[in-house]
Amino acid sequence: MKYKKTKIKIKRSKVNLYNKRKNRKKQIAAIIITAAVACALCILGYGIGKPLMDYFRNRDTIISSSAMWTPESSEALENASGNSSAPAQSSSSAPEEQPEPALTKSAYFLSGEAALSSAALNSEISAAKSSGHSVIVVTMKDSNGMFLYKTAIENVQTKGTLTASQIASEIEKAGLIPAAMISTLKDKTNGTALDCCYKFADGVIWIDGRPGKGKTWLSPFDSKTGNFIKAITSELSEAGFKRIVAVDTMYPSFYPADISSNLSHLPLKDRTKRAEALWNVIASAKEGCGETELYIEMDGAKLIAAKKDGTNAEMAFTPERLKTANLIVDYSPSESDPYAAAQKFIEKLKTALNGAECVVRIKGNSQAVIESVKKAFDEAGIEAFSQ
Repeated sequence: MKYKKTKIKIKRSKVNLYNKRKNRKKQIAAIIITAAVACALCILGYGIGKPLMDYFRNRDTIISSSAMWTPESSEALENASGNSSAPAQSSSSAPEEQPEPALTKSAYFLSGEAALSSAALNSEISAAKSSGHSVIVVTMKDSNGMFLYKTAIENVQTKGTLTASQIASEIEKAGLIPAAMISTLKDKTNGTALDCCYKFADGVIWIDGRPGKGKTWLSPFDSKTGNFIKAITSELSEAGFKRIVAVDTMYPSFYPADISSNLSHLPLKDRTKRAEALWNVIASAKEGCGETELYIEMDGAKLIAAKKDGTNAEMAFTPERLKTANLIVDYSPSESDPYAAAQKFIEKLKTALNGAECVVRIKGNSQAVIESVKKAFDEAGIEAFSQ
């Protein structure tokens, strides 16, 4: 039997056998590099991982101890956001609310009966806004005791058709701050109906002049007067007024016979008790204001005078009380050398205030005179404004 010869195919390798040693060196180098990278990753992982593990393990302790103290700025942010963990607002968020300007350089006093109609009110609001003012002062109860708005207080006289809320709203719509001015004790209209006017010892109503000519006043010695004033400021504050200016907190000019005989049952001879009774009225007004700021207006010429009895500056007989009040001093400039006259007034004003502070309302028509007077007040460090 013959065997068939089978051809054997020889496969030729493309691998150069002389390079085997060189490839083995590359493999060893690759193993070393891989080991080094692995060691580095272990070290880095431990360095990062251990703090993270510690944090998650002790997280409850960290949170509880951080709540033990909160900086003031954080408290403000927490109150604003309602959540202390909320992220800080970006620069594109709404700006922080700025404090409202005080009743100083920005105040504009409307005419006496501006509140009686929407047309008159809006006309004067526009004039005030165009002149750059931001606080509008509108008379809500005049020196006759007449209410210039529709009040909810019973048994009083009013000729207003707008409510206090409507008036305040019209001012706010214009982007301005509403302020109300009220006459406190100079009131010939409501004292009899409210039973808080001056009376003789036998109960007969006292008036400040001849029968048919004289007027009644509200008595600061009667507690019902304080309740009445408090009701007014409370109503105006709730209506949206941010400032209230109290004027005419004063006594009438009594006749000598009134003090010695007709009204001798009242402490009208005692200057301290007189001033104290006036301050009690202001205290009642302030109590009704709530968070609304209360200002007291006084005449500058009366304030620096030695005799203040029967004027709206009589409360200055107790100057220590002025230091806790917001005081507006009215000043009428002299046309003759207004700068020098203002300097003399300032010297006397500082003496009368005895350390209390005030803002000065300049009443005048000449812009040149007003600017000259303002310069004197600025140099004395006293804030003055006009309109």
